[in-house]
Amino acid sequence: MADMIAAVKIRGNVDVPKPVQDTMTNLGLENRNQIVLYEDDDSIKGMMNKAKDYITYGEVSDEVVEMLEERYEEVGHGTVISATPPSKGFKSTKKGFSQGGSLGKRPSVDSLIKRMI
Repeated sequence: MADMIAAVKIRGNVDVPKPVQDTMTNLGLENRNQIVLYEDDDSIKGMMNKAKDYITYGEVSDEVVEMLEERYEEVGHGTVISATPPSKGFKSTKKGFSQGGSLGKRPSVDSLIKRMI
């Protein structure tokens, strides 16, 4: 299986600039706690980077993809999954991952998605 990246929408749609809202719609992320999987691609990464103040994203392991398939049936490129909020919640929905929050790029989204399954 090709390398997959997953995006998770963390923040809601209030006061989101129109270009960022359009980008999230194109990614398939309409509501909070939705997960979408894509094959690793520069254009997709660019879209995710544009929406980094409202989503978190990173590489996802084959093991976690299999866990998602067990729980939500058919999972593949561009599939939107409406998951439950993570157990123990998000760290901070206003700070980037590198500042100790939950937003933006992270090396791996595995631990977050496991808490949401």
